[in-house]
Amino acid sequence: MRAGAPARARSIAALATTIVALLAGCAAPRPPGPTAQGPDAASGTAGPGAVPQRAAAPAQGSYGPEPEATLAPVEQRLLDVAFAHLRGARSSGALSLAARELAARAAAGDPEATSGPASREALARALCYDPSPTVYSLRARAEDAPDALARLLPGSAASHVGAGAVERDGVLYAFVLASQRKAALEPFPREVPAGAAAVLSGTLSRGLRAARVFVTVPAGDAREVDTAASGSGFRARLSFPSRGRYTVEVVGESARGPEVAAILTVAAGGVAVEAPARAALAAVDPEDPAAAEAAIVSAINATRRRRGLPAVTASAELSGVARRHSAAMRDAATVAHVLPGSGEVGDRLRRAGVAYRFAYENVAQGPSAVSAHAKIEESPAHLANLLARATGVGVGLARGTLPSGAPAVYLTEVLVQPPDDGAESALLPDARVREALWRERARLGRPPLLGDPALDALARDAAESMRRADSPDAGDLGARALAGRGVAAVDVFVASAPAEATRSRNLPDPRFHRVGVGVATGDSRRYGARRLWIAVIYTD
Repeated sequence: MRAGAPARARSIAALATTIVALLAGCAAPRPPGPTAQGPDAASGTAGPGAVPQRAAAPAQGSYGPEPEATLAPVEQRLLDVAFAHLRGARSSGALSLAARELAARAAAGDPEATSGPASREALARALCYDPSPTVYSLRARAEDAPDALARLLPGSAASHVGAGAVERDGVLYAFVLASQRKAALEPFPREVPAGAAAVLSGTLSRGLRAARVFVTVPAGDAREVDTAASGSGFRARLSFPSRGRYTVEVVGESARGPEVAAILTVAAGGVAVEAPARAALAAVDPEDPAAAEAAIVSAINATRRRRGLPAVTASAELSGVARRHSAAMRDAATVAHVLPGSGEVGDRLRRAGVAYRFAYENVAQGPSAVSAHAKIEESPAHLANLLARATGVGVGLARGTLPSGAPAVYLTEVLVQPPDDGAESALLPDARVREALWRERARLGRPPLLGDPALDALARDAAESMRRADSPDAGDLGARALAGRGVAAVDVFVASAPAEATRSRNLPDPRFHRVGVGVATGDSRRYGARRLWIAVIYTD
């Protein structure tokens, strides 16, 4: 999803995307003993003789309905503790099955049992589509586990919760997953034949609207899917043309900006739900924040190179914007594009005097910046941002701690495409506007437009007046253009490229045969640096 291009003549909108808080971080070996760890913390290891990490078969059914999960007594006790602290939360079979798989992996000594990818795989196998459950991991004696969990939960909130536990050598490995569910889905398959199609439909939770659906295909590219959205409801037809793993994501708009509402892994053609073996996830960033940010830039460019895209260049100005937003998220203890007083990414760029045509933003939180970025790449909408037409990037992180004492890194990535103000073209901006108008007019099959010097002079005066006033107001330009003519119309724009003038509402009108174009360039307090003020006059 992108920010920047004006949807209409009088606006330069900024639309951002989001990825919410990450799942549990990478595990670190610890000796057996009573420990309790909060969200994004590491869990311990177990001795020999543990069960295989993927002994349990995936839950049967479709995403949407809760699968059945029969809880062991200790799991029910943990769930009762969660209910006592998370008022109004409901039991989720999907979350309990996922929690039990993570507990089994931790008990088996799997060093990646609490990594983001492991959690995402466990959620998919359990038919859970919640994008970001908070993960509470415990390692203690069974009789001590409820009290240990109770110490972690005060101040937490959730609509759905699940618990899973495995005991090995007298030590209980337990996970509690708590989620604020953001969507209700109609049944949707987790496994489909290659070449199949299915309809994803559902309702966003209160506070979310205008759903958009994104898909990452097996080849690694991300794209947006046509979605019919009305209020909180949505419906999208998805196709799975080839064998492989697909990631489907639903994003909704809120007062905090776009939010991920659901993530589904779909296996087409008989492949496994799990991802292929991958390199171990880095658990610790470089100590120097600048070096950690540079590592994220390198990861972004590696992803772009794999898709045949040019690298983006790190920008000190963009990095400053990103660092300030990460610090604001840390101070607010939340992950969002829009914080009180911050505005959207486009607002922050304009305040910093950064010129852009399109802007794309990813935000995340995790135990390290590297793990946060890895989760960003798992999100189709945010992967699409990383693969967008951009030339500059800024990465900023802010380190802090969660209430549990676990480390937390807040990460912001801003990618931009600079404005095309004609500075690098041999043609003047007004000539490029005319060229774009005539080309679009021909594409529409309308009669060609003729240039008119008198109309050009009127349009130039109007464009310069708009620039000085910092307002795209045509004034009485239409009346002056009409003098001695049968019909006239005026469109005005604040744009970042001459080609944006093709959005002109009057361009397709066959009654018009003459056109006048005026362009003024300059910085705007309201719309940002390196703007084009464009006036287009049409007459018969």
